[in-house]
Amino acid sequence: MHRLLISAAVIVGISVANPALANWWIVRSSDEKCLVVDIEPTGKDKSVTKVGKDVYQTAEQAEADIKRLCKESNAEDQPTHDPGNAE
Repeated sequence: MHRLLISAAVIVGISVANPALANWWIVRSSDEKCLVVDIEPTGKDKSVTKVGKDVYQTAEQAEADIKRLCKESNAEDQPTHDPGNAE
């Protein structure tokens, strides 16, 4: 029984102790589109600008802030995540 409790405590401790796995940022690309990303922008890429709070704990928080921060036309119709190499 003690092993089970200790194992559960270790798992919870690891998941709480590493918040970097759950951080999100809003960036504006050079074409003025805003995206929610899970990789922190470093500032080395001049075609991407970090906007909004320094960091968001959930993607939902960042998505909600995109509508307020980004002045794109028809922001609701545009994707807010990186669509990849779609044509």
